[in-house]
Amino acid sequence: MKNIKLILIAFLSLSLFIGCDNKFEEVNTDPNNPVAIPAHLLLGYAQRSHTNSIYSTFVGADMGACWSQQMAKVQYNDEERYVPRRGVIDGVWNNQYTLVASEGKAISDLAAIDGNQVLEGVGKVMQAIAFQTLADIFGPIPFTEALDPAILKPAYDDEATVWEGINQLLTDAASLISTGNGSIVATSDLYYGGDSSKWLKLANSLKFRALMRISSTRNVGSELQALINGGNLMTSNADSGQVYYLKAVPDANPLYETIVDGSRLEFKIGLVMVDLLEGLNDPRLQVYASPNASGNIVGKPVGYGNVIPLPNEDLGYTYANISGLGTKYLDPELPGVVMSYAQLCFLKAEAANEGYISGGLEAAQNYFSDGVKASFAFNGLDATSYLAQDGIGFTNQADGRNKIATQEYISLFGQGVESWTEWRRNKIPVLEPAAEGDIAQIPSRYYYPTTEPSLNGVNYSAAASTIGGDLLTSPLFWQ
Repeated sequence: MKNIKLILIAFLSLSLFIGCDNKFEEVNTDPNNPVAIPAHLLLGYAQRSHTNSIYSTFVGADMGACWSQQMAKVQYNDEERYVPRRGVIDGVWNNQYTLVASEGKAISDLAAIDGNQVLEGVGKVMQAIAFQTLADIFGPIPFTEALDPAILKPAYDDEATVWEGINQLLTDAASLISTGNGSIVATSDLYYGGDSSKWLKLANSLKFRALMRISSTRNVGSELQALINGGNLMTSNADSGQVYYLKAVPDANPLYETIVDGSRLEFKIGLVMVDLLEGLNDPRLQVYASPNASGNIVGKPVGYGNVIPLPNEDLGYTYANISGLGTKYLDPELPGVVMSYAQLCFLKAEAANEGYISGGLEAAQNYFSDGVKASFAFNGLDATSYLAQDGIGFTNQADGRNKIATQEYISLFGQGVESWTEWRRNKIPVLEPAAEGDIAQIPSRYYYPTTEPSLNGVNYSAAASTIGGDLLTSPLFWQ
């Protein structure tokens, strides 16, 4: 009898086990951690990660707009004096590699499996955006081995290799998107709401910018002309690549979140920008800056705060006296721009003025006017009267070179890293280093992350040696 009971218990236990096992996978699957994910769901995260990083005040303002002297600070201005926070630099490196480039590759790989060529191309655009950002601010970087998970110590590629790789990513992206095979889920796309025709224009426009960035290093004319002939470039502000932010934190523009919501009011308009716009009778000044406590727009020169303390009543460098940013640039819904139509126009103007593309001086003047109009329109203004002023336009190549670069510089207000980057390329307008700066010149690049010497020491040292050391002053090959 006892044996029968034991057999019965064993039988029931076995039945119970088999019954539970039938639904084992269903019960033990975590719905919050899927093993497979649709490629489009990665896109918005990559877009926001890139723009939030580059637009943050610790990057875009402190180590972008303050270095291009479009902004200045009346307190807490170590970065403005070229003493950057190494942890912030580490964050930019990690963000662009792990949250933008890697996500972009995952998008491309998953979309390729699904046969979605359009989305595969979009993933390549995101990779190119990340790698260009990294190459712009660091110089030589891991590229060919960077996204291989089996390689824990990726080699750094020389700058020419990286830039050719960026151009190839954008070429491949445009080819894939232009097939029309596949689609982008509108709600996953923070730039264009799923409009693949605009992604094609972005890919080609980013390539135009990348080629102009390296135009001092090799002949880029035929490639630029091919992009002009192809016709799939941005044609209006509606084509600009930008993230549209929302009214409420944490989905608002990072400038608003820090300066307004975070009450970090030390960020002000730079004296260089005020003097430049006043000299040109430029109404964008009233958009870029707000009146001070006395109702005037007053800028601050960059620097001070080491020997001469800040805020400083004697010099007038105070919260009340120096103008803050204008209400548009503190709007929580201010778009975070990846590349604007206005910038493309100025780059086309430069290319025509330098003879890289056809059209000569007349084409350069037309592109230049289009860029000014686009910048004014973005700022809610009309450029007709401004363009009619004496001294705004140009009639020869040398004057055009200066006027084009100046207007591009003005149009890049609010896009701190890009304004610093294009200033490093053009050196227009002429800028003096920050007063009481830690180094005697405006930085050429960022330091490499603090983790690289220990985690990837051999490759880090080799890369640093090619540019004269891991210094803020080491020149990049396109400068």
